[in-house]
Amino acid sequence: MTAEDGESYAVLVEQRLGRQGLEVKLDRGFEDGVYCGYVEFENLAGRIGFAAAHRQATEFCALLKAQLDQHSRHSIGDIEDASRTGDPRRRRDLELTYLALPILTADSRYHDDAVKEEFRLALLRAGQQWDQLQARADTRRHASRQEAFRTRLAALLAGDAYRHMDETTKKQLLDDVAALAFPPRGR
Repeated sequence: MTAEDGESYAVLVEQRLGRQGLEVKLDRGFEDGVYCGYVEFENLAGRIGFAAAHRQATEFCALLKAQLDQHSRHSIGDIEDASRTGDPRRRRDLELTYLALPILTADSRYHDDAVKEEFRLALLRAGQQWDQLQARADTRRHASRQEAFRTRLAALLAGDAYRHMDETTKKQLLDDVAALAFPPRGR
């Protein structure tokens, strides 16, 4: 909304997603009855690189869109990637670090309170799904590192330097060292 209309522009919803470095915002679009949700990943791109940050933002935006599709009374448009360029020589514009998600009301009028409530609820649910996906990915990463460590240590123990040790001692050493290097995860 412009100053001519008597109202000032303001972001309706703004939330940073924990440590990820993603910021999610909702504001009014440029046409009546159109809102726009944004997933910004500039901070994350600065830490882990554009491609990895873009991938995470796209995954989160897809979760948010699915939640809005499922629970919103409004029409949800396709995810728009601002970094995509029309130039065939460039795949991405690395300065545009956000994804947009249009939300259209049925009567082409603004309904700030209703849209904010639906957006916050969808954001909460998408955030919970995101946390669960991240926890599973961390667990898989931890398990694969542990298995790679055990494999390398077993190969080392099978070498000439340890041939004087009996198999029971090697097995115990493998278990003990792996447990020290990778303590059990949990609370």
